[in-house]
Amino acid sequence: MAIGEVEITDFFSEELLTRLRKAFEEFDTSGDGLIGKDELVELFAKLGKRLTKKQADIIVREVDSDCNGEIDFEELCYLEIAMSGAKPQANLIDYKTFLSASTIEELQQWFSLNDMSEEGSITLDDAQKIAEQQDVRCAPEEIREVLAQVDDGEGRISLSGFCCFWAIITNAQKKINYREYLDDQDVSRFRAMFEEAAGETKQLTRKEVSDVLKEKGLVRTRKHVTRLFDESGFDKNATLDFTQLCILLVKLQKRRKQRSLTPQTCSCADLYAEGFTVEELVMCGFTLRDFEQMRLPAKKLSGGFSALELRKAGYSAGDLRRAGMGLIELRTCGFSLSQLRTAGFSAAGLAEANRTMHSCFSVGDFTLLPQIGKSSLVSWSTATKDVLAAQRATMTPLIREHTDGRHKIRSPFSKSLPSFQEKRLPVPK
Repeated sequence: MAIGEVEITDFFSEELLTRLRKAFEEFDTSGDGLIGKDELVELFAKLGKRLTKKQADIIVREVDSDCNGEIDFEELCYLEIAMSGAKPQANLIDYKTFLSASTIEELQQWFSLNDMSEEGSITLDDAQKIAEQQDVRCAPEEIREVLAQVDDGEGRISLSGFCCFWAIITNAQKKINYREYLDDQDVSRFRAMFEEAAGETKQLTRKEVSDVLKEKGLVRTRKHVTRLFDESGFDKNATLDFTQLCILLVKLQKRRKQRSLTPQTCSCADLYAEGFTVEELVMCGFTLRDFEQMRLPAKKLSGGFSALELRKAGYSAGDLRRAGMGLIELRTCGFSLSQLRTAGFSAAGLAEANRTMHSCFSVGDFTLLPQIGKSSLVSWSTATKDVLAAQRATMTPLIREHTDGRHKIRSPFSKSLPSFQEKRLPVPK
């Protein structure tokens, strides 16, 4: 039950939904699952809310996605949420649909630092102190209210409860997989519209988005787009890519979720055959390992994957060479000399690559390693002098030790990190 970014079950418990449905069915005299404006006024009066017929007319036009002048039960729930200004309930949400992987990882570290006895839970006071230390813009009484929603009954919360708590108090935006709302024709139409307007830049400014949506008849007035931009956190200088445009349209048109796309509900190969891009498959929760298992060539992958990530997913040196990756990049991500020879690289090239790496490593220059170079997707805190102490004569074990993250010089979950509390998560404005 989702309309736009609003997943109704994030706001209402099963018990409350049952009560609302019972009230709705009382006024659905025809039994067709729809009520008109007059019935809506009476229904809200029963729920203790005063609504004039003029207000009902405006509201119905706002939430009536199929423009039939009536609303169904899901639209009623959406309306109740919008009118009351309700927030998702921490005990009802799935925090993974609100928080990024990097945010979850950092929350796990904060949780670990406060779970000194390793019981798998922290106190409510600990959670509140973390929020205060991170300058979360949320009133103390609201923080206590959200904590009460995830309290285990003994004044403590689990890691999942802490993540849910964090998603609510930071007003994290619900993630939207537009492919769950839009059909293939919609996606093709919007992609053509976007490419025509954006050209080679592959980005649209707020004004350009507003202009193209108005021109194509996808929005009644520009103020609707402007309001949605502001609610979504786009400043006046922001630009949107295709994914962001589709998400904006899902919210703007209050599209309904048509299907659930996860590795548990569908096949990566089937979706790829259906025309999903690699970015869309990642959005559905599929990983590089899924792509490798379906034998998707590395050269068809887009999205900025590094040689290290591809190697660890199971792609061979030959696969990555055919994708256009260079010898130094493959050598530094952990492929052995024999693997690179099998991939077709010459002995002279391998010797030169080894000399280059050895000359850099011998003077403490580790920028060739994937985690340290500018193209790295991972940040490591290991000091250069610590790495030098672990250096060995044979290069491949050294590379693998660091690229696979098996070194023990410093643990990210150490309880003695000196500057940990100084790090701050970005808090949505």
